[in-house]
Amino acid sequence: MLNKSIASLPSSEGIFVPGSCSLRMFSPLGVQPRTLPEPEKIANPVPERPPIPAHTSVVENHDLAENQEKDSAASNPGHSLFQEWFFFCRVKKIGDAPGTECIYVETVVDRDSGVAFAKVYPTRNSVNAVDILASRVVPFFEHQGIEIKEIHTRKVNEYIGLPPKHPYETFLATSHIQHLGSEQPGEPYNYLCQQFYRFLLKEFFPLALRRHFQLSLTEMQKELDSFVDAYNANQMKRAKNA
Repeated sequence: MLNKSIASLPSSEGIFVPGSCSLRMFSPLGVQPRTLPEPEKIANPVPERPPIPAHTSVVENHDLAENQEKDSAASNPGHSLFQEWFFFCRVKKIGDAPGTECIYVETVVDRDSGVAFAKVYPTRNSVNAVDILASRVVPFFEHQGIEIKEIHTRKVNEYIGLPPKHPYETFLATSHIQHLGSEQPGEPYNYLCQQFYRFLLKEFFPLALRRHFQLSLTEMQKELDSFVDAYNANQMKRAKNA
């Protein structure tokens, strides 16, 4: 802005020469132009600080090891699973044991690969939540050489509790699996398990109930295991072809 304003003046006495040490100011009121003094030179300038020599310390080595662990964890973060239970139906018993029996379905779905697991139980509790992990889920991922990083569940009594007393929390802690309990009101939180359960309601349970006059959870579980194994084989095949 200074150069442009000086250049627009009608007089040539206020010209700034690049590289010069002084600047003559033009005054339209007839005042004699004055010369600005040169800046004073510092007698004792502050010398430049020498560069700090590079060295390796124990703290730096520790930080380097932590960074390497973080990089390795980022490259192989492990899989995230979702777990949920559902009430299937209440069945009347026929024979020597009259009454009704409830059927609950415990489901686990892997978010990354799409494989899923299901087991039927007469009750819902934390022991059943541990049983499906110990008998189906964890052996499957160990056989595949895949690490389970975390499991998402709802904040209900079957999944939430103190690790020393609660079977589910204790199992996850000893298995080095992170437990993430959450609840999103107003919208379905565990949609993966819901989709898989609806698939079972449509493709498996109606046919399984029609094939048996007397209901046996043991026989139903055997058929459910065969159905789920075929489903997981199809899911893994799709993942490889993708």
